[in-house]
Amino acid sequence: MPYQVIARKWRPQTFEDVVGQEAITRTLQNAIADERLHHAYIFAGPRGVGKTTTARIFARALNCAQGPTIKPCGACAACQEIAEGRSIDVLEIDAATHTQVDNVREVIINTIGMTPARDRYKIFIIDEVHQLSSHAFNALLKTLEEPPPHVLFIMATTERHKVPETILSRCQIFEFRLIPEQHIFARLRHIAEEEGIMITEAALHKIARAGEGSMRDAQSIFDQVISFAGRQISDEDVVTALGLVGTDVLVEVTEAIADGDSRRILHLVGGLVDRGYDLRYFCRELMTHFRNLLILKSVGYDSELLSLSSAELESIRELPQRFSEGELIRAFHSLTEMEQDLRYAGDPRFHLEIGLIKLAQAEKLRPIAELIDRLEALEKRLGEQRATPVAQATTPSSTTHSDTENASPRLTSARSPGEGPARNPSREKASANPSEQAATGVAPAPIADERAIVEQMKAALDERGKMLLSTALDQAQSVELDGDALRIVFTEDARVFKETLTGRSNLQLLQHIARQISGREIRLHIVVEKAAAPTVHREDLRLDHLRAEAERDPTVRALLKTFRGELTDVVQKNSSEDT
Repeated sequence: MPYQVIARKWRPQTFEDVVGQEAITRTLQNAIADERLHHAYIFAGPRGVGKTTTARIFARALNCAQGPTIKPCGACAACQEIAEGRSIDVLEIDAATHTQVDNVREVIINTIGMTPARDRYKIFIIDEVHQLSSHAFNALLKTLEEPPPHVLFIMATTERHKVPETILSRCQIFEFRLIPEQHIFARLRHIAEEEGIMITEAALHKIARAGEGSMRDAQSIFDQVISFAGRQISDEDVVTALGLVGTDVLVEVTEAIADGDSRRILHLVGGLVDRGYDLRYFCRELMTHFRNLLILKSVGYDSELLSLSSAELESIRELPQRFSEGELIRAFHSLTEMEQDLRYAGDPRFHLEIGLIKLAQAEKLRPIAELIDRLEALEKRLGEQRATPVAQATTPSSTTHSDTENASPRLTSARSPGEGPARNPSREKASANPSEQAATGVAPAPIADERAIVEQMKAALDERGKMLLSTALDQAQSVELDGDALRIVFTEDARVFKETLTGRSNLQLLQHIARQISGREIRLHIVVEKAAAPTVHREDLRLDHLRAEAERDPTVRALLKTFRGELTDVVQKNSSEDT
């Protein structure tokens, strides 16, 4: 008897044998049991996941001598002929070779009115239906909409989006999914036991992973490995036969990245090139490896998200401890970009070497929580230093304040809208620096000047590391002090700074600082007002007059013409300078 490949020999013969498509097989079984059969079905999904196999099982279930039944006997003439692809009532059509409308008319339309020769239903299984021409699809429309009661269509496709909507709307659509790796592994292990093949668990995992969700591909790969290694298969046999990247190589590269060892990385990449590895495939394998490390780091070793053998898991058990989650995510993103670059690279080796060296030399990432804790600890220490007075000898003040000075009269400091935010030329020259007051141990004297209060508030915020609040306060359009109320005004364009300052925690901090600086309770009113129309000052008019007079001066005009210059500013000299 001629040899039959594993994919054909172990092709499922019942709905229960179909792996990874339980929702679809259950629906079809219920439709048969309840006699709720549709006249047209579309089985869509990737290659090798059971579309045509399920179509054959469905046809056998409908035409079985003991049916319709959800468990075809497999022994009657109808079941055997359908399984072997030679039934005259179940026609399998390859749309790739019957694309034209004439083929559709000859094979389907002209024969559809004929009753089945022997079986219960006349079933058309059209494989790769998306390859039919548009005229062929149009010829099928009427037939699909109102077929004879004894006719069923089952159409399989790997590219559902290429099937016209007019066809899809006349069919029940079943989406076949990629088969999980664990299901493929279990099926291959069962086949190996039945075939008497001795193979390690790690080797089976590698074969299942190489199938990439396709049972047929995985079984074909298994056949190839058996031809290479015989009936006793080791991990190394699978790696050699399929040209896979061994786990030991992935571990070595990962350790070199963790150690920042560029020399070792170059040697490892050179070894891959010498052995003829596809560097883009290696990059994808390294991506999967770092994804596994991230899962181990985040979820733990008992996660069902990992499809690794116990030996593979043990070989990488210690690696996640050498990276933070952020570093593993960064490495995965870098490898993703690297894999895309390798697709179009003139020399993939150089791109891979540079990419891996960049990963190895990248600075270690510090967790955000750690940085926040360090900032809070620093602010706390600075606050304690300001709150603790230093015992120093002080001399009594030789001046006394009059009652009018303590009355805190209403003072206003505002700028014209065209000037932009008011800024002190030097914050170091503020009238009373809070840190200097804390160092001398002298309690701050009450301050009546609202601008001095604001400047000292900004200085205090700078010392606390609150640069954002200091910058926002610096954008105020005007500041007014009325008794114990400090009114800070922003223009409409600067509303975002007002919102920053009025945040609950920020406002409490500002009030606390204002109380420390002024020596009394200060109520802050932070508002937004529309900017007043700009006014023309007398000084501006005078300068405009001087500029016009200078531009008319013959000497000035001759100088500008000679040196090809322009008049940028006009300054009137004092009489003392003239002498």
